[in-house]
This record gives sequence, C-alpha cells and structure tokens, in this order.
Amino acid sequence: MTESWSGKQADFLRIKKFASLDGLRCFSILAVVWHHATGIGKGFLGVEIFFAISGFLITTLLLKEDEKRGSVSLTGFYRRRAFRILPPLYLYIGVVVLLGWAGRLQVAPLDVTGSAFFFHNIYFSTTWSLEHLWSISIEEQFYLVWPFILAWCLRTKGVPGRWRAALLPGTVVLLSPLATTLLRRSSVAALRSASLNYICFGFIMFGCLVALLQHTARFEALYRFCTRIWFVPPAVILLCSALSTRYGNRFDLTLGSTLNGLAIAMLLLWCTRNAGAMVGKLLNSRAMAQIGVLSYSIYLWQTLFLHEGNEAVFAAVPWLGRFPGNWVGCLGMAAASYYLVEQPSLRLRDWLARRFRQQRAVPAA
Repeated sequence: MTESWSGKQADFLRIKKFASLDGLRCFSILAVVWHHATGIGKGFLGVEIFFAISGFLITTLLLKEDEKRGSVSLTGFYRRRAFRILPPLYLYIGVVVLLGWAGRLQVAPLDVTGSAFFFHNIYFSTTWSLEHLWSISIEEQFYLVWPFILAWCLRTKGVPGRWRAALLPGTVVLLSPLATTLLRRSSVAALRSASLNYICFGFIMFGCLVALLQHTARFEALYRFCTRIWFVPPAVILLCSALSTRYGNRFDLTLGSTLNGLAIAMLLLWCTRNAGAMVGKLLNSRAMAQIGVLSYSIYLWQTLFLHEGNEAVFAAVPWLGRFPGNWVGCLGMAAASYYLVEQPSLRLRDWLARRFRQQRAVPAA
C-alpha cells in the first residue's frame, strides 16, 4: 500500500496546473459578489470554498517542492506569497485611505492597520470599505503558521511525515465545533467574534487534509463513498447553506461547518480529478477560468463598488454607485489591478528569483 500510494502521490505532485481550481474560484467570487450586490443567497459559501482551495493548493505546492528539492524553502514560499498578495492589497487599502482623506469615506485607523498587518479578523470593523478583508487576515495567519509545521513534519519522509503533518488539521477539524461553541458563549466580545471568524480555519484545514491524505487507502475509501454519486457533495453543501440560513450559529457552530467543510473538500477533489465530466468542462471553460484568475482582485474591489453605503464615494459619478455601473467599475478596477499591479509584481518576483539563483551559481562555478 505504501509503495502504491507514494507512486500515485508522486505522479499527482508532478502536475503543473490543477484542473477546475480557477473555475471553482469563479463560482466562489460570483457567490460573494451576488450576495453583496443583491443580499440574496449565502455569500459566505464563496469564502468557504476559497479557504478550502487555499489549504489544498498551498499544501500541495509545498509537497511538490519537498518532492523535487528534498526540503521546503520557507524563504521562497514567503517571497512568492508576498509578491502575489501584498501589492494588490496595499493598492486597495491605499485607495480607501485616500478616499478617507478626501472626505468620501469614514475610515478608522485601527481598520487600516488591522487590514495591512492581518489582524482584522479579531475585532468588529467599523469601516465598511475594509470589512471584507477579515478573510485575507485569516489566510495570512494560516500562511504564517502552516508552512513551518508542514516543513518540520516533512523532515520525516514518505507516509509517516504526511501522517504527522495531518495531525494538526485533523485536530482542528475535530475540535472546532466544541471550541467555537465555547467561544460563542464567552462574555468577551473579541472571543465571540473569534468564534465566527476562526471557524473558517476548519475549511482551510479540510483542504490541507485532502492534499496530505489523498491516495491513501482509507482516504480513498472515504472519497469513493462521498462521491459515488457526484452530486452528493453539492447537495450536502446546499443543504448546509439552507440550514445555516434557517438556524444560524446553532447549526454552523456545532455540526454545520464540519459537515459543510467535508462536502466542499470532497467536491474540490472530485472537480480536479474529473475535468472531462460535464461539470469539469464548465469549470475549465475559458470564461470561468478567466474570472477565476481575476477573483482575488475582484474580491478586493467588490465591496467598494457594491456596498449600499457607497453613494458618497461616487457622488461625483453617480452611475458608478448603481447597477450596472457598479459592476462595470468593479470589474474594470479588478482588471486594472491584475494587469497593472499583480502581473508586473509576479514578473518582478520571477526576475529577482532568477538573479538570486545566478548569483548563487557564480561562486559554485
């Protein structure tokens, strides 16, 4: 079993681009934007899928690096993440600050600091144009902790190292219902807020578990059971969303988020493995993939354009504050951020990485 699993895992880690992930990002961002624009549906579902994708993708990339190099370069990981995430984020925060100075927005200094340094999720935001950045704070906190733990666990090669790494996400998944329920009952406002925000770590951890445990016999048996009929995971997700809408935290903080996280993780893996199915073809279509590529920039800018409180922001250009101008403005700024900030930043990152490798190669030669 070990040799078979290792071979399949090695083949999986050689894949350069995972099918369907951009399509899933497209679905996620559309769910978020639709909810914020209309108030219909559960926008939080899109964030949950984003978190599961992050856990799955980051863990897989680190496993690929360990498979190729024999170890994980934490310096390289944080360099890649910084050039990918920070320039578009700080551009958006800078625009919000400028709008605050111009009197178009009420901007709290704590919200700016919390968004810029990634602790925006541990208190209640008072700046509506920055309130959605709580989710990026959670992702960055995940990036600060998980790579160190995974790199340490992978010093033990093969199956034992991956099983050791799976202990943390497995523990988080199992204990999160109890922990969030207890936090929700706390008399401290910050702890009550944490119970709602840190429950999202469960979705990230499900993504990590899928990346670590797939192709093991027990996990594959669970996967076959959950996806014997492919529509079962989406049906469970929809049911959890309906029950969440009906019962709120009484469902989410007990069983709901765990069940929903499992269904999302199984659907994510099924989509990456079945790109040729009808759903896979839709997710990998050019239109959905392109929106998925822009999803990070869209997420940054959508609140500013779609929030109901943006009348003062666009007082000089009223059509940008209402449909369809707000959608056009959101997509336009997202595209500008992607092509003028994010892509040049990634090219600069790659250039610096090449220069660094060349400088290291000269003494060796």
